[in-house]
Amino acid sequence: MSKNNSYRETKTNFTRSVASTRTGLFALVLGLDDLSASVMNVTVKKNASRACSSIQILSSNCQILLSRDWRGDIPCTELAQLIDALKRSLETGSSSPIIYVEQSDFALFFVAHNDVYIACAASRTTDVAGIFVFLHKLIAIFSMYFNSFVEESVRDNFVLIYELLDEVVDNGYPQITDPGVLHEFIKVHANCFEAISPPLAVTNSISWRTGGIFYKKNEIFLDAIEHCSLAVDAAGNETRSFIIGTICVRSQLSGLPICELSLNDRTMPTKVEVVCGSLNQSSGLEDVKFHPCVDLGTYTSKRLVCFTPPDGKFDLMTYRTSVCGKPLIDVHATSTIITKTTVSYTVNLSTLFKEHTSATSIQIEIPVHTDVTSPEIRCSYGTVVYVPEKDILLWTLRNVKGSRRFKLQSKLSLPSTRDLKNSTPSNIPVRVNFEIPYYTASGLQVKYLKVLEKEGYRALPWVRYITRTNDYEFRLRKQNLS
Repeated sequence: MSKNNSYRETKTNFTRSVASTRTGLFALVLGLDDLSASVMNVTVKKNASRACSSIQILSSNCQILLSRDWRGDIPCTELAQLIDALKRSLETGSSSPIIYVEQSDFALFFVAHNDVYIACAASRTTDVAGIFVFLHKLIAIFSMYFNSFVEESVRDNFVLIYELLDEVVDNGYPQITDPGVLHEFIKVHANCFEAISPPLAVTNSISWRTGGIFYKKNEIFLDAIEHCSLAVDAAGNETRSFIIGTICVRSQLSGLPICELSLNDRTMPTKVEVVCGSLNQSSGLEDVKFHPCVDLGTYTSKRLVCFTPPDGKFDLMTYRTSVCGKPLIDVHATSTIITKTTVSYTVNLSTLFKEHTSATSIQIEIPVHTDVTSPEIRCSYGTVVYVPEKDILLWTLRNVKGSRRFKLQSKLSLPSTRDLKNSTPSNIPVRVNFEIPYYTASGLQVKYLKVLEKEGYRALPWVRYITRTNDYEFRLRKQNLS
């Protein structure tokens, strides 16, 4: 408490000394900030010793955010005229740092900083250089307290700004303009303005990956997953046959690596053209779509899929290709009406993929008549279950190798009140579901997957192939022996 009283007393005595000697505003401000002694010898006229009348902090459209009047010698109407003149000059682009109006003894001195204007209203005979030095000192003080002196920081710190102005200026005369000295007496917590900067993903050229990613063990996993679609009519003709493929990647790599993926020539196009952002190819994979991380220029010129992967899981590439030749699994299913209440089903299954490849699971859904009873089922391999809620026979085979043949025969009965000819399943096909690991129906193979990183760590690539079904259907062949 004694320290503050001593400071106040010293400040008052100093102000009285300045006012009595009329040394002028310019010499006063420069002397308080330890500038060169030669400037202290500047002789200021007696009528130039008038102090700063008021301070205004204006927004970018010249609206008053904050105002402090120390002397009360400038009428409000004249101050409003000066601010209007400042606004007009800024709009015309011909503004000068000093604004005058006719028939007024006062002028407006202003400095632009960020999105605000800090202005001082004073007499025309006031020391101009001293006024501008003082305004810049105020900007330095506010910037020290608020980190950034902008309109938002002014709106958030009205009380603190008034307290600072009362310490810095006494009756229009600047006193202490050293931010370090002021900070010893005014320790009010300020609401510091924090500018909202766009995230790195917006300004970074690699928007899909952030910096600072680190893994103790660097690995990248690639899964080539293909879904086969097939439709065969009752005569054994294919009406639909194609493959939809997806290359899925799970990246656990540090830094900003560059990966190179090379596929076998069998599936790569012989000619690639980029037209309106899409890829036109003469052969190989069709309807190829890439993740934004892929460099299309390298793909079209060198047939390499180069990319900087996002962190975690993502779909690197999708494609479609037509299937020519025999299906992977062929089914011949026949339903035969033996009597009015008896029907039999014969299903022949052939695996037409290579012998060293195995399907982990094959499920065949055979549609049957509603309310069948007493099923008599025989099959060469696997298990068969009647599922009444779906009206199907479910034939399941596990770990089936290629180039194998299997047969299922079943006889089912219906109540005598039912007419088999009028209760046959309505165009419901035999549906097949299977999964073949380590195999791609299109023949796609990964020649190599490299990871290049400037930190020089060694990454482990893992590649896996899976072929699955999607709408794999065969129509029943119907016979009538009754």
